[in-house]
Amino acid sequence: MKKLIVLSLVAMTTLFASNYQQKPIEKYVTSMPKQALSRMEIKDLMHMREEEKLARDVYITLYSKWHLPVFKNISKSESWHMHMIKLLLNKYNLPDPVEKSGDKVGVFENRKLQNLYYKLVAMGEKSPVAALKVGALIEDLDIYDLNRAIRDTDNKDIKFVYSALRHGSENHMRAFVRLLRSYGSDYTPKYISKSYFDAILASKGKAFGFNNALSEIYGKVVKVYQLPGLRKGVTWWMMDVETKNKTIRVAIAPTWILPEVAVRAGDIVEIEGYQGMYSFIVCKLEDKTSGFEYESKSPRCKK
Repeated sequence: MKKLIVLSLVAMTTLFASNYQQKPIEKYVTSMPKQALSRMEIKDLMHMREEEKLARDVYITLYSKWHLPVFKNISKSESWHMHMIKLLLNKYNLPDPVEKSGDKVGVFENRKLQNLYYKLVAMGEKSPVAALKVGALIEDLDIYDLNRAIRDTDNKDIKFVYSALRHGSENHMRAFVRLLRSYGSDYTPKYISKSYFDAILASKGKAFGFNNALSEIYGKVVKVYQLPGLRKGVTWWMMDVETKNKTIRVAIAPTWILPEVAVRAGDIVEIEGYQGMYSFIVCKLEDKTSGFEYESKSPRCKK
C-alpha cells in the first residue's frame, strides 16, 4: 500500500509539474517586485510549505484508508498550495524543507508537524466521520496560520499567495463540513472563531480574485488571442484593449462556452466586467465596429 501511495504521489507531482508553466497566476506572482524579507516572513514561508504538505499527506493517507473522494480531490489542491509556496521559496532563493525530506508522504523536517501528522492520521483512521473531522481540523488550523502570516507580512507577492491559499482552505472547510453533516455529524472550530467559521460556511465560495466590483472599459482592440486558463484543459479567448490611460488584458470567455468571437484588432469595444486574478474579466461585451455582443452568465457578473 505504501508503494501505491508513493507512486500515486509521484504521478500527481509529475502531472502538476507538466502544467505549471502555463498558469497565469504563477506569472503574476513571479512578475511582482521582490521585497526584503524579515526573519518572521522566512520562518512563515518554511512553515506554510510543510503545513500544506501536512494537509496533502494526511489526506492521501486517509484516502487510502476510507476511499472517500473528497480526500483524493483536496489532496490534489494541497499539492497546488505546496507548489505556490515553493514558487515563493524559489523567487527569494530560500531552501526548501520538503526537498530535505525527499517529499516522502508522512516525513517532515518540522518536528511539531511530524508529530501532528502521526496524531491526525491516528484520529482519522478510527472512522470515516473521524477522518472528515480531521480534514476540517486541518483546514481550521491552516486558515488560522495563514491569517497570522498575512498579518505578519508586508510583501505583496507573499500576501497575495497566502490570501489565495486561505480562499482554497475555506472551500475545503465547506466541503468537509458539508459531508460531515450528511453523516449526521458536525465540526466545532478549534482555532478560528465560531463567527468566522459560520461566515465561511455561509459563503458561496466564489472564485478567488482581486475585486468583485463591476466597472467599464472603452477602447480599441490591439489583438485577440487564446490563453490557457487556471483549470487544466480550459482555454480562454483573450484580447488586449488600448484605453485612454493604458492597455488592459481582457478575458472574454472560455472557448468551450464561446467557440468563436467576432472581434478583431482595430475594433472599438465597450466592456463591463471586474478585475480578476490576472486580467479584466468580461461580463458584457459590445463590439461597436462589428456589432458582436456577448454577455456572461456567471453569478459574479450580477450587480
